[in-house]
Amino acid sequence: MARQAMTPRTRRTAHLVAAGVLLAAGLAALLLKSTPGVYERTAPMGPDRDALREFNRRVVNHVGNVLLDDSGGTRLDLAVTDAMVNARVAQFLSEERRAGREVPAVLAHLRVGFEPGAVVLATRLGRGWSEVIVGQWLRLSADEQGRLVTEPVGTRVGQLPLPGGLLGTLRAAVARALAPAEDPDHGGEEADEDERLRLVDAILAALDGEPVPLGKGKRRIILESVEVERGVLRMQGHRAKKGE
Repeated sequence: MARQAMTPRTRRTAHLVAAGVLLAAGLAALLLKSTPGVYERTAPMGPDRDALREFNRRVVNHVGNVLLDDSGGTRLDLAVTDAMVNARVAQFLSEERRAGREVPAVLAHLRVGFEPGAVVLATRLGRGWSEVIVGQWLRLSADEQGRLVTEPVGTRVGQLPLPGGLLGTLRAAVARALAPAEDPDHGGEEADEDERLRLVDAILAALDGEPVPLGKGKRRIILESVEVERGVLRMQGHRAKKGE
């Protein structure tokens, strides 16, 4: 049977469809390979003594003061910048390497960025032509009991939305990187390891979407509000009172 020749109209239509497919593929590749603005902003952030000093003063010490004030008069009023958080992440990764522990690839290039209404966990994966920036957007809030709640609200590869999410991969990497030491040599290290385990439990619970209390028992902070702006995470609250 003779093959029917394409008419000029059919040929033009085929060319338009092919051009559309190529354009869509090129646009998808461009979106995949592009770097999200939040990662461009936070990628240069890393070890910074001043930012780390501010993290210890404005987060660690401040939270400690709230928890230790038996009068309940010291309110929680946090303003944490993403530079402070990334300095602390960089210090943690440096400590892991010095201790001879392997840092998973998903954590090695991890950056934390605060964007309006969301916290972004973004990291660089792959090498060469396959290298992409993957970001997980999270919404933070306080529940009725004043606990911190983390909710995934989107994942992107480059600028392209991705079905599913990055949290499973991140959770597995965090669990592996924060695994407890097997044989502490003495009591001091055991105490440090207990603190480490509490941190591990809190981080993994947050990544699982479980409400995370800030503290334990009477020494617990009731969150009243959580707000995320570009570059800053703000939290307000108070030490738990009897019955809370």
